[in-house]
This record gives sequence, structure tokens and C-alpha cells, in this order.
Amino acid sequence: MIKRIVYISKSTINFNSNELRQLATRASECNKQFDITGYLYFEKNHFLQYIEGEKDVINTLINNIKNDKRHEVLNVQENKDSSNRKFPTWHMHQLTKSSLIQINMENILMDYMTYNHTGISSESIWRMIDKLSKFRKKLSYSL
Repeated sequence: MIKRIVYISKSTINFNSNELRQLATRASECNKQFDITGYLYFEKNHFLQYIEGEKDVINTLINNIKNDKRHEVLNVQENKDSSNRKFPTWHMHQLTKSSLIQINMENILMDYMTYNHTGISSESIWRMIDKLSKFRKKLSYSL
């Protein structure tokens, strides 16, 4: 069974584009070792990250993420009932605003990131993840 988590966090430090690429690259290398897949999006000092993998590994990772002083986790949503991965080849794909504009998803992610986080239903969040996963091949080539 695959555990899936999506979270939003606010950066506590300033990241430039090079630092974000390095962060995504390091995360991808580490995630590959532990068979974790997902993506990272950063906009207006907020991170949105989706991760999926074996339950114990994901639990360890989300605890590490929560303890990382470079950001403050604002909201975490979990879905444990998945038998397959949404992003099986993305060990930590860095999404960009330009790639999301191509598939008309930038407003949906930004709404989630900037909206009062308690006002969005869990069902809406997982519909967003499902919709984005349908575009993963196009996104892989657009970066």
C-alpha cells in the first residue's frame, strides 16, 4: 500500500532559483534511494510538495520535513488508501510556474497555497493531485 502526502509550508529563508534546483536535485537523489516519488513547487515563499511511497519511509520523511528549519509546515494532508503511484518516475520533480501555465494548473496550485488552509476540503486537494498526475508526461517534457 502506498502512502501519499501533500503539504504546504512557508519558507523561513530566501531561496533563489539555483538553491531551489539544488534542493530538488538533492531530494531526488535521496528519494530515489528510498523509492519515494513526487514533486516540489515553490511560489511566493511557499512550498507545495507531494510525496508518495512506503508508509514507514514516508512517515520518516514527513517528520524530517516538519523539523527542517528552512520552512514552517502549515498544512499536511494524508491519503493512505492508494495501491498505485500517481508520479511513478518523479523522484522529486521540480514544477515551475511556466510548466503549470501550459496545462492551466497554476491558479489551482496557487489557490491551494495561499487560501486559508482550513477552508479547502481534503477531497478537493486529492482531486487536484489526480488532475495534475494526468499531465505528468507533458510536464516531464516542458521543463
